[in-house]
Amino acid sequence: MSALLSSDETHGILHISFQGPIGDEDAIKLYTRIAAWFATHGYRSNITDFTGVTSFTVSARTVTALAAKVPLVPNGFQRIMVAPQDTVFGSARMYEMLGSGTRDNVQVVRTLGEACKLLQVESLDLKPIDKW
Repeated sequence: MSALLSSDETHGILHISFQGPIGDEDAIKLYTRIAAWFATHGYRSNITDFTGVTSFTVSARTVTALAAKVPLVPNGFQRIMVAPQDTVFGSARMYEMLGSGTRDNVQVVRTLGEACKLLQVESLDLKPIDKW
């Protein structure tokens, strides 16, 4: 499992794309690593994209634990999760609901096109972030 970070500087959007299988340990490690990136580089709206996920075995316990953590991004920024697979979509919706007391603007969609619509951008001009 890997994660690729890219940025659309024009629109102030961070795109996090997950690739391959994701399990409990992967989800926790990546959440921590991405939190460290945000702490160093500032906040912006983000798209967390699960389109490239080939297997998703993150337990409800891990989703609950991640939703209970301090939000990566302060309120006022858009947080969109792209989850085309049913299992990922269900877990993302669970995360959205469990975290609703401490996070606003979390939305789960099926496609990157839907995410762009929510962010009111026609398309993304993504540039890879090499070192994170």
